[in-house]
Amino acid sequence: MRPTVLAVFLSIAVLVPKLGNAQAYNLPTPSPEVTAANALWQINGEPVFFEGDFYFPTGPTVYFDGNVMRRSGVYRGVPLYVDATLTPGSYVYVPIGGNLMRPYERKRYGQLAGTTGSYTPSFPIQRDVELAGAVGPYPYAIGPAEPPVVPEAIQVPTPAPMVGSFSASGTFTTSASGAAGASSPSIVAPTQPSHIESIPAPRSNAGIWVEFNGGRWFSAGPAVPYFEDRFVQIGDYRGFPVYRLRNGPSNEIWIPAVTDGPLAPYRR
Repeated sequence: MRPTVLAVFLSIAVLVPKLGNAQAYNLPTPSPEVTAANALWQINGEPVFFEGDFYFPTGPTVYFDGNVMRRSGVYRGVPLYVDATLTPGSYVYVPIGGNLMRPYERKRYGQLAGTTGSYTPSFPIQRDVELAGAVGPYPYAIGPAEPPVVPEAIQVPTPAPMVGSFSASGTFTTSASGAAGASSPSIVAPTQPSHIESIPAPRSNAGIWVEFNGGRWFSAGPAVPYFEDRFVQIGDYRGFPVYRLRNGPSNEIWIPAVTDGPLAPYRR
């Protein structure tokens, strides 16, 4: 009887399928739907605040890769992404239109001083001894503080006592000893600069300009969003389309500030 029972249990153990073999698959991160293409802080190159520190725009744009990039935060309504293959706390990526991502890098100071991360840092590495005498909080320290200017003291002499006597007519006459003992007071005047020299003004300032269609076009105002019914394409500038306002002036063109971004005006 006992061998029969053991045979039955052995058959059940062999025939019952194994459990707990479920496998998990990592799905790619979806492409970002919200971008900072028209955000002024991105166009102006302002830093973003992420995980307790500032990250600054640097390097060329890269394409979004959902296999390695993961959404890790939000800055002013725009999602932020990190690359799982890079050292944590080094880079954060901001979508700027289409599949383009703009990298933002954290400066190597404080605990990161002397380290390089996954890539060579784009900004100079700051040592702790350099930051000890810097002005302002991280990461805007700009240099050693200058000592306050204290004006020189002006010495005011104490008047010497007058020694003499009154005559019967009421005239006061000083004595020879009193005149000899009195010393002429000396006043130390503050030191004055011998000359004043100002910083020379710049000799020229051509501003921001582009070469297009045989002429030089200068920046003429802030960027505006692109609308198909307002603009018509008239050419290309280094891979960027060049537009003109429909029925607009011939001495004004519009070029995207970034790919699929707002249009910046230029005038000839």
